Amino acid sequence: MEQILDAADAVTRRRGVAGASLQDVAQEAGLPPASLYHYFPTSQALLLQLAQRYLAAFETLAARPLDHDGITAWSDLCAFHADLALRFYGEHPVAMRLLLGPECGWEIRAADHAANRRIGGIYYRKLIQHFIVAESTVLEEAFAVSVTISDAVWALSFARSGAIEPAMAREALRARLAYLGLYVGIHVEKRSAPLLV
Repeated sequence: MEQILDAADAVTRRRGVAGASLQDVAQEAGLPPASLYHYFPTSQALLLQLAQRYLAAFETLAARPLDHDGITAWSDLCAFHADLALRFYGEHPVAMRLLLGPECGWEIRAADHAANRRIGGIYYRKLIQHFIVAESTVLEEAFAVSVTISDAVWALSFARSGAIEPAMAREALRARLAYLGLYVGIHVEKRSAPLLV
């Protein structure tokens, strides 16, 4: 399966989302087309699986442990994870095309929104772990929405220039922090030591 997804990534990188045919992916993977059709009846099904692999990678990045002594404000959590995500997009241009571009289709967009909810939950739990904040389902939902806010600004930048420009990356972070500030507050006390999870 990974061999097929790697081949789909390579073909999509060269030909774009619309040009990634199953036959081309089979050729890239060195497999007979029939074996590819066994797993993926359509190219959209294959691209959805490739997008889900990228989304799983984003969740892994979100779960990366934080250095408690290296952060001072809750906003550092968002900045840290935004930097990780932006570096990932820089290293995986097909992920950017699939998740931020206009060609992805509704199934990929729905998978992206579901992943944003999970990633927002991870960020929320890190906030509770490192800062003295009352637990709240409303705040957890706000973190999920904030991830989608970043995505929307990044997608705007991608639509304009084919990349996430540094200025737009800063705008995305500003928008996200401004939104979350309505729920978290400006000054939140950091815990002396992180909660064990």
